Amino acid sequence: MALLSTRLAAPVLLMLALGACNADRSLYPSLAIRPAERAFGSGQPVTPAPNLPLNTQLSAGADLAARVAALRKTALAAHARFAEQHAAATRLAAAARGAPPGTEAWSLATIALAGLESARSQGMIALADLDHLTIAATEMAATGPDADLQTVMPAHREVEALLAEEDRAIADLSGQISG
Repeated sequence: MALLSTRLAAPVLLMLALGACNADRSLYPSLAIRPAERAFGSGQPVTPAPNLPLNTQLSAGADLAARVAALRKTALAAHARFAEQHAAATRLAAAARGAPPGTEAWSLATIALAGLESARSQGMIALADLDHLTIAATEMAATGPDADLQTVMPAHREVEALLAEEDRAIADLSGQISG
């Protein structure tokens, strides 16, 4: 019986597919480029700025210290936002423990977790900039004094530790929600 239905289905499907090729094309709009679309496609490509070597991007002394302090301050502010949201996220994750996906408790906990990840992202941006400064300071330390490296590394370690703590908290809450 199954073989008979397969033998009948194949020719019917083939006829339907070929029939679609003969459809009246005047019923459908053209996919050609319209005059309005040509008007907006007239932009000129932007030439990228030249990449400077990392060690030329570091400024000496107070400017570097100010940049590092600003990045540290940004990371600390992001961590404070994370800490503010963490208590509520913990309560919502506990309420969602064992709840199936799609339920209100699960949705609220997932949204709270996304808020934590958003707060964490600002700290990640600061860490990426500190990584960049660390690389540049390391290159400069290879050819001379390592004062720049001593300026950048304490802030880098501090921000990295804060983000590791946030990562553990997010992983813990995520495990509660999905578990």
